[in-house]
Amino acid sequence: MEPRRPDDEARVAALHRYGILDRPPMADLEAITRLATFVAGSSIAVINLIDRDRQWQAAATGMEAGEVPRSSAMCAHVVAEAGAIATPDASADRRFADNPFVNGEIAEVRLYVGTPIRDAEGNVLGSLCVCDPVAKELVPEQLLALEDLAEQTMSLFELHHRTAQLTGIMTELDHLAAHDTLTGLANRRRFTEELDRRIGAAEGVDTVIFADLDGFKAVNDAHGHAAGDEVLRVVAERLAAETRPEDLVARLGGDEFAVLCVGLSQADALALMGRLRAVVAAPIPLGDASVAVGLSIGVADSFDGAGLEELLRTADERMYSDKAARAGSR
Repeated sequence: MEPRRPDDEARVAALHRYGILDRPPMADLEAITRLATFVAGSSIAVINLIDRDRQWQAAATGMEAGEVPRSSAMCAHVVAEAGAIATPDASADRRFADNPFVNGEIAEVRLYVGTPIRDAEGNVLGSLCVCDPVAKELVPEQLLALEDLAEQTMSLFELHHRTAQLTGIMTELDHLAAHDTLTGLANRRRFTEELDRRIGAAEGVDTVIFADLDGFKAVNDAHGHAAGDEVLRVVAERLAAETRPEDLVARLGGDEFAVLCVGLSQADALALMGRLRAVVAAPIPLGDASVAVGLSIGVADSFDGAGLEELLRTADERMYSDKAARAGSR
């Protein structure tokens, strides 16, 4: 078995934090290996990362990048020794003489130089290595240049990691800007932007459903705002479950919701309204008790070039008319 340092698990954890493993080839890392072959006058250069039980190659020149068991990896010795290894003839080096990359089982490496790729905490994540089937010795200037390239490799790892973090933050911010934090539904901004986009693109007839909860204030008054928040979350889940994946369900604010549907016939829209009323009216558990709310609905279709404001106003007016009629019937 190849040698391992006592702190190897911490080193592996550091490697995984960078998110480098198993990524598609990256041009900047491949450029490092091309330059390394030029510096060393070698036929092969590889950026090897030593995982818990494997060696994974992030970039390679002169061979196909891939992975091998850690027990076969020459660069595992660089990690274990936490320092550079330069051997003019690996077949004469006791560390490598029986290695499959040296003894002909996989290859017949003679020149081998492995330069540590070290993070800011001192963890050796892997090695920038150069090798060649011809035995030869590199001069000190070449070894120093390879050290510089190994440092640049680590800088690229840092850059990719920070870029991924920033991308994740930006994605989260974009999501928060377009979604309601309580229910996870699209918010008013996202809803109106998508509706405006579809109207401008004339992609087809859109159906806008405005809905307002009946009896929600009584829930807040009787059970508190935490219970009211739970009702809003449950209603949001029920509305989303009853609509199609291509429909956009939004919470406009307070107890007002909206659904943007594409390609619904009038009959389909009426059927959807009935289903939405039914699922919302089902009792909502609150601890040992349950509450019930209703749903007032207004529907408008985009037609004859109706603009955004007109469409929203029509749906809103019809929803409040429905609420008044339902209150009168009660």
